Amino acid sequence: MKTRFSAIIALTVILLTASCGKKDMFVLQGTVPEGADTIVVVGIDSRFENVDTIFSRDGQFKWKFRPDTVTALILVLPDGRYHPVFAEKGVESFITIPSDSALFSVSGGYCNDSYQSFYLASQRDTSMQQTAARIDSFISRDPFSEVTPFLIYDQMVRKYHAPESAIEPLIKRMSGNMQDAPYLVSLKSEFSRDFATNSYLDNYSVTDSAGQKRSFIDIGGTANHLLVCVWASWMGNRGIQARDTLRYFLDKYQDRHLNVTDLSIDANPARWKEAIARDTVLWTSYNDPQAWESSIVKRATIRNAPVYVLFTGTKRLLFKSGSLAEIDSQLDKTLPKPRDDNKKK
Repeated sequence: MKTRFSAIIALTVILLTASCGKKDMFVLQGTVPEGADTIVVVGIDSRFENVDTIFSRDGQFKWKFRPDTVTALILVLPDGRYHPVFAEKGVESFITIPSDSALFSVSGGYCNDSYQSFYLASQRDTSMQQTAARIDSFISRDPFSEVTPFLIYDQMVRKYHAPESAIEPLIKRMSGNMQDAPYLVSLKSEFSRDFATNSYLDNYSVTDSAGQKRSFIDIGGTANHLLVCVWASWMGNRGIQARDTLRYFLDKYQDRHLNVTDLSIDANPARWKEAIARDTVLWTSYNDPQAWESSIVKRATIRNAPVYVLFTGTKRLLFKSGSLAEIDSQLDKTLPKPRDDNKKK
């Protein structure tokens, strides 16, 4: 009896596990034209780094994939045509692949449906400016959409070879989380423009947690260099950890005229205050609700955060990096060495 009961429990667990596994699967079914019996599946970023192949039979196929999160996939046909599909957990989608230059059709899931609407409407565009305006409107309707990184890749980068000046404003319109999408992080790292080291940030104000405005030039004192950690609460632990690392620099360079502060670029000050409410740091923290439109972001051309920016006492930009090792090396080279009174004697 006990053995039978154990077997029933084991079978139940197996069935429940299989059921949960099915709920997490993305299922894609489709119809293909004659000759398209193999379709290559690739991704645009690290969320799908491998290459897979879909095999069709009698003009139809069914393919499954278990995504960790919404994943942009590209189906590449033997004739070179391609079309995106967005894999979402527990979603079934259907794609119709035409035999000629007719339009593709994909449905099933919020991302696929919203992309299909954009795809059909964009067929009327005749210039990069038109498409960029359409992407801008798409972002305005949903700044959190997982479709947008693909639109940037497919339309702005691949189709129009758009310059950074056309792409960057679109990225800044997206939510903070979406700006950290793997493809966009990789794209922004390729942007070549950097800040001029003779640029000053002296006419600039920030806000402390009490809601009081403070002139940036007064922070840290004019006799000291100032290291600023630029972050935001929506970055999660990465932002908090980068902010906390300022303790290390403050301690290591305590005799070398260095002050530190952290500056959040949260558009929502309440969320920022909540993130720092339990902290006991040795410096005053500040926020700029202008977020990606803030002066420090523009003047230092910040594209990825968290990041460290080093200023002179007069708030001249000296150095910027997201690497702790690079910042540490730069501080050691830049800050005045402490005087050794014993050696002097």
